[in-house]
Amino acid sequence: MTDEMHPQVAAVLQQAQQLQSIMDEQLRRMNSQTFTASDESGTVEVTLDGHHQLKSAFIADGLMRVGVEELQQRLNEALGNASAAASSAIDADRERIDAAVAEITGDPPQPESR
Repeated sequence: MTDEMHPQVAAVLQQAQQLQSIMDEQLRRMNSQTFTASDESGTVEVTLDGHHQLKSAFIADGLMRVGVEELQQRLNEALGNASAAASSAIDADRERIDAAVAEITGDPPQPESR
């Protein structure tokens, strides 16, 4: 028996390394990306990280006087806008990853089922 690796095993290991690299890059992106958005009036601004967790919120001076319901609506609007931006980025990342995986494995990308 030799220490030489079977060519198919070597090919599978190379594919696995490439796939791991794609996943490592995606995790790095998620750990470094931020998505900032505001409400329509620009009085509330929020920032989400790549995991959709709230990192910061800005409320304009004097805005607390508009009342709890109005402030809640503006916060929700800003959060919705930031979440939409994050979701769009995730969709683009998913398409990029699917294409890269298809290229590595030689399989055509599968249509997304939702």
